[in-house]
Amino acid sequence: NIMTEQQILKKIDAWDEQDKIQAIVDFVEGLPVEQRTTQVLSELARAYNNLYWLDQTEENKNHLRKAIEVFKYLEDELSEEAAWNYRIGYSYFFLDDKANSRKHFEKHEELGGCNNAYEFLNWLNIAEKKGIPTYDVYTGGKGEVEYDLEVFVDLLKEKAPKMAEKLGNPATEAEISALEQRLGFELPESFKQLHRTFSGQKEDVPFFAVGEGQSFVGINEVEQVQEEIISYLKKHYGENWADLKLPEENFEDDYLVKNTLYNRKWIPILKGNDLICMDLDPVEEDGLAGQIIIISLAENIEDYYVGHIQFRMRAWIDYMNDSISSGRLSYDEEEDIMKFEGRDSGLPAYYDEEDRTALEKYIAKEFGEFNDVFHELESPDIHCDVYIIEPTPEANYYTLVTGGMGAYMMNVPADYPYTPHIELAINLPPTWNIRSEEEKDYWPIRWLKILARLPINHNTYLGNGHTIPSNEAFEGTNFKGVILVAAQSNEKNEDGENLPAIVELPSERRVEFFYIQPLYEEEMDFKLDQGTDALFDKFIEQDVPYPPVVDVNRVNVCEGYAPAENPNLLDNVAWAFNDKIYESLQNFWMAVYDYNQDIDNNLDDYAPHSTIFNSKKVKVMYEAYIKDEKSLWKYEKLLNPDTFDGEPEDDGLYYAEIMAECEAYEDHFGAIELLQWIHNSLA
Repeated sequence: NIMTEQQILKKIDAWDEQDKIQAIVDFVEGLPVEQRTTQVLSELARAYNNLYWLDQTEENKNHLRKAIEVFKYLEDELSEEAAWNYRIGYSYFFLDDKANSRKHFEKHEELGGCNNAYEFLNWLNIAEKKGIPTYDVYTGGKGEVEYDLEVFVDLLKEKAPKMAEKLGNPATEAEISALEQRLGFELPESFKQLHRTFSGQKEDVPFFAVGEGQSFVGINEVEQVQEEIISYLKKHYGENWADLKLPEENFEDDYLVKNTLYNRKWIPILKGNDLICMDLDPVEEDGLAGQIIIISLAENIEDYYVGHIQFRMRAWIDYMNDSISSGRLSYDEEEDIMKFEGRDSGLPAYYDEEDRTALEKYIAKEFGEFNDVFHELESPDIHCDVYIIEPTPEANYYTLVTGGMGAYMMNVPADYPYTPHIELAINLPPTWNIRSEEEKDYWPIRWLKILARLPINHNTYLGNGHTIPSNEAFEGTNFKGVILVAAQSNEKNEDGENLPAIVELPSERRVEFFYIQPLYEEEMDFKLDQGTDALFDKFIEQDVPYPPVVDVNRVNVCEGYAPAENPNLLDNVAWAFNDKIYESLQNFWMAVYDYNQDIDNNLDDYAPHSTIFNSKKVKVMYEAYIKDEKSLWKYEKLLNPDTFDGEPEDDGLYYAEIMAECEAYEDHFGAIELLQWIHNSLA
């Protein structure tokens, strides 16, 4: 029988999930020419790349050359697709063809692709600068961290030269060897390379503004810091501190890190009240020797914290480098310290005077002059004032604009094409009592403040078309949620179209403005089912004005709409379950979208929030391997009571069939919401 393209791709996808790459190659090469469609050939080229990835030998570079032949054959059809550019760029990279690799990775970025091309571009920069093969940079050099550490130092020299000067001199091999002898075990090469690059600091002052301050530990300070930790524990927990364990509900990483207050094989890298350590004694099953952990000291055990950060030092250093490059970690000249923005540091994210002045000028120019500001009195995370712009004959409505939300860098996906800094605005009719504290008048201001902190409190991001539901209708209205609508500047492009309302501040933050538009419940449901554009089209059809002005009596453009249940919504969505917990539905959807992009399963037209079940509660059955009954969530139960009667697998886990009762946020389940529920349960 002749297989359809969909059947062929489904077969390839199944083999890909099992890493049966050679089977894919043999299968596609054996297909009749008429069945080798563009998509199928693209998968063949990708499989050639993956054969090299599985065994990166000189001989296997022939697979990369074969991949390029196929990719070049498809160039006329696919050259404007990000995935094609990423994959051929990958082939050229490992063949050490720097020019062609850079060309295609840069094209991938230009097209807004979802893969990690920026990492390869960083590696290309290093390879070109040092005049070495790309593969050498890819492997990281000595201890996997040699080149990343050099980038860290170079970034400090460029963006925070005073902090670079604080770094200690490199440790000698004799000093490293002497520490190993005193400790009684060999240190990982990555730890040694850190100290070969720089060891500790020239002066004992905080380097990072985290907690009470963190500073690098020198090679000759390691044991002293360990003794200080143990003295602290003896003082607050007694001589038998080593017998204590953290409460299970506070210790989430028990499958990676041993549950104890301290372990002498936790080698300090950063000292302070929040220590960063290399863990050389992890939980055997899932932990990795050399993983990076954090210890937050506290006088009572309920507040004491031990947690996993990264599996390898390289990933931790890459995070630091990315944070410096993006501005999330920057130098505070006044305090002479490196500071993380917002949530990463536990410190407030504020505009400095220069940025705030520039922001206020932009608000006055684009939205109107303001004579009044609602100042925020308490600022635990951001300082979010609200600027009040009075009605005018040209714009007969109040405009309330936040000033402070954009100081915080939202947690956006790595390839997010828009700025991670935003401010919000809402337009109110001229009769609105904006100084009243009655809820029927105050809810717009309340919601400005709620939304300003939503990205911080939920570690997520907000952007155009995002909807946020309310548990109950806003006082005096029938609205039950809001949607964000991109604000437009008064400036126009060469085609006469209004530009987005974006201001670039002196700090180089780019801040975009969005209007808040209240929605009826049916409009919320329609948008989740049909998408943002479909809802905006209805606004246009019903003459709902732009910029949006709150009208508590406006027409409901989706009156009578009820979400239709479609139990098959996840049938064509691919996903690989893993151990990462996703707090944010938006971030989970982006991860699912990226995963499907990687396997050429296009979800551009997919509506992730469409209703899969018109029920608040849904029972789901799945299979998993678990350690014991304590591994189950409260909403899970075993379908087979004899699960633990037999012998476990070699890894100590038992095969289990589980029934879970999932509960939706609203009175129905969206497709991706249900998948997130299942994923987080399994994670």
